[in-house]
Formats: sequence, structure tokens, C-alpha cells
Amino acid sequence: MKDAIDIVVISDMHLSRARPFFQFNWEMTVERLCEKPPALVLVIGDIALDGSHHPDDLAFAKAQLDRLPCPWLNVPGNHDVGNNLPDIRGEATINAERLSTYRDIVGADYWHHDIGQWRFIGINSLLCGSGLPEEEEQRQFLQAAISTGENRQLATLYHKPFCHGAWDEAPIGQHFWFPEARQLLLPYLEAGQIDLQISGHLHESRLKVIEGVPNLWIPSLSFSTDMTFDWRPNLFNGRRRVGLTEMQIAGARWSAKTVEPMELLNTDISGWMKGGSLSTYSKFAGERPFAGFTHPGTTAE
Repeated sequence: MKDAIDIVVISDMHLSRARPFFQFNWEMTVERLCEKPPALVLVIGDIALDGSHHPDDLAFAKAQLDRLPCPWLNVPGNHDVGNNLPDIRGEATINAERLSTYRDIVGADYWHHDIGQWRFIGINSLLCGSGLPEEEEQRQFLQAAISTGENRQLATLYHKPFCHGAWDEAPIGQHFWFPEARQLLLPYLEAGQIDLQISGHLHESRLKVIEGVPNLWIPSLSFSTDMTFDWRPNLFNGRRRVGLTEMQIAGARWSAKTVEPMELLNTDISGWMKGGSLSTYSKFAGERPFAGFTHPGTTAE
């Protein structure tokens, strides 16, 4: 596109100083972006391997983001601040302490940013249903961000996808926003005030127009789960490969391309997840220390 502004969108890096399973892909990504810096990098959460239990994972991830050759903005994921409520997977859940830790280390968990003719509005989807006072503060922020952006194209960003295929669909586990939480955005969607929705979380890439609004899923930069669909069904029709998304905006127009650089490692953590619980992931992420090894800031039991 003529006079286009380049933006790169990344998600789900799962970085950790103590357990750098996925650091190689991050190094390759930094190298790639330094060769041709975009105007902005948008990060869609899960920057940390297990920031809910280990603030050092968040601190390390923040330091890694600061290596980028351009400005960046992040919305938190469930591995950064804890899962939203009601939790049905047995994860750590968001609370005042985890939210405060994230803000102290990384920065704002919701925000808006104007670039070109576009306003990107970052939302903390894990706040939805939490009952924390920050949930209401975010609702008021969103109302103001949309009302003052009426002369711009509006894109909303959050870690978890808003829905799979319909705004009023029944809940699908904790893969998407719960129906009650969708009420935060539904009035603006129904009024045609949101032009694009961007999310991560599923470690799948996909572009689908839902009720007239494009929904862009950002691939994971760290790992996939069952890339070949041997045991986990392809319920969401996404592509399970590591990568990133290159966007361009020019006036009211936008384009997006999922990129899967050949130098990235397609790590498949099926062995961590096939049992159907999070216990193995928790072990590798450091919730339960390895014998003789202590995660920074924790004490081995």
C-alpha cells in the first residue's frame, strides 16, 4: 500500500530467565526486526512463561521487549497476570497483587495508541469478570477511548479472542471471552464502531470476518500444541505454527500477513498437554521447582 505504516504484531512468547525454553525464537525475532524496524510492535500477551507465580519471568520479558528497535505496547495474558474468572482449568487467577505486580514491572495493562488514521485500543481481557475495581475503571476507559476516537478507525486488542464464530455463542471453555464479559464490547460492535479485533492466546493464526468485523488471530512465537492434529481436534480452524504478523495501515485501509520465518523453531509441547491437565506445564514452567534448582525469587520446597 502506498504511504503505508508498518506494524508487527507478536504474541505468546513465554519468556523466562530461569527456563529459557523459547528464547531462541525471541533472539531470531529481535534480529529480524532490527534489520527492518517497524513503526510499532503490538504484543498480545503471555510474554512470560509463568509470570503469575514468578515476577522474575515478567521482569525478564520486559527487558527483552526493551531490546526491540521501536516502540512497543503489550496487553497482559493469563500467564502474565493469572486467568480470568470463573476459572475452569485450575490456573492461577487474576487478583489485586498479580495485577499490581504486572503494572509495576511491565506498565499499563490497558491503553490506547494513535498511529496514522488508526486508534489501537488495548484491553486487559483477564480483568473481565474479576470483580476488581480496575474492571470498572477499564470499562470507563474504553468508553472514553472509543468516543474520542470517532474520527479514526478503531482496532481493539486483547489476549483472548472475543469469540469463535458469533457474538452470542455459548461459552467454549476458557479459549474465548465468556458471554457475560462480551457485554463490555457488544454495544460498540453492534454500533459498528470497531473496525478490527486482534487477539492471541490460542497459538493459532486465523483471519475470519465475524458479523461484519474482521477478527485477526496472532500466532504464538514460542510453541504450538499438536501441530499435526493427531489428538487435539482442529476445533477453531486455525493454523498451528509459530510466527508473527506483519500489518500495514494506510489511511482507513489495513492489511495483515502471517509470517512463519524459516529460522524459527516449531516446538510442539504436546507431551506437556496431552494428559488434559496443566500439571505438566506447571512443572516445566517452574510452579513446582526441579530438584536442586530454584526459580529466581522462590524457595524450593
